[in-house]
Amino acid sequence: MDQKTELQNKIVTAFCDECLWVRSIRTHFEVLFESGEKRHELLAEVAKTFFSDLNLILIDYLLLQQCKLTDPALSGKDKVNLTSNYILTLNWSHEIKILLNEANDHLMCYRRKIIDARRKVLAHIDLKTRLNLVDLGAFTEAEENSFWCELQNFVNTAHNEVIGGPFEINAAMPDGDAVSLVRGLINAVDYNDMVNQEPDFFIKRFQQQRYRNT
Repeated sequence: MDQKTELQNKIVTAFCDECLWVRSIRTHFEVLFESGEKRHELLAEVAKTFFSDLNLILIDYLLLQQCKLTDPALSGKDKVNLTSNYILTLNWSHEIKILLNEANDHLMCYRRKIIDARRKVLAHIDLKTRLNLVDLGAFTEAEENSFWCELQNFVNTAHNEVIGGPFEINAAMPDGDAVSLVRGLINAVDYNDMVNQEPDFFIKRFQQQRYRNT
């Protein structure tokens, strides 16, 4: 493998990893905040303010990361960005370049819907926007789903060409994810019910709590 090909492999791999990271955060958000009213009730019972704040934090972060993935290839002289637009500048066959451009065109359509939120709220606090409480970054569920679908297509096309095979960005998280957290919260609520029903239960368990002094 020559140095040029090796460098392209590293760049594509790095971009795929970034997409995997952002998609993983989106999955956490979906599990926590888009799984029905009962899930909302659970989170509110455990820590309403915290999970309300976390909801807003994750929304801001996801919008920012989606913008970063679709930023221009350059941000000035010698300032190269690892983005879909930079991936397009790499050495591709004519057929692959067409596929990448088609997917990226869809990504850029979505970007145009959220970029003002990045410019005026996320990266900076624009005074006029803040004082007038302007709503920026609106999109439909279908439009967001299309973004993730096209990002997956873009990643698969690039990864298959230079490394071989697709690259699944909607990957499992074997070391624990938001689902694991929700299960723990459900158990905690049940535990709290048991304590309330049997006052002596907490006294019996207190000395055996594994994380008592955490």
